[in-house]
Amino acid sequence: MARIRLTVLVRETWRDRYPLVVEHCRQAGLAVERELVAVGVIAGSIEEDRVPGLARVEGVSAVEPERVNRALGNS
Repeated sequence: MARIRLTVLVRETWRDRYPLVVEHCRQAGLAVERELVAVGVIAGSIEEDRVPGLARVEGVSAVEPERVNRALGNS
């Protein structure tokens, strides 16, 4: 299965336990690349078939695929 990059949003009520949510996400298979504590976001990659388990981690409010912004070239 392919790895996908995604963003995990930490539930507002779990922000004080952010490190715990990060650890549980790692245990669910997320390779954490960035931790944005101030906004409650974790960015990383995971095997596509493990996303449902990641979404069930306590303290996670949403799992969203990474958004890629590509600059348009002049044609």
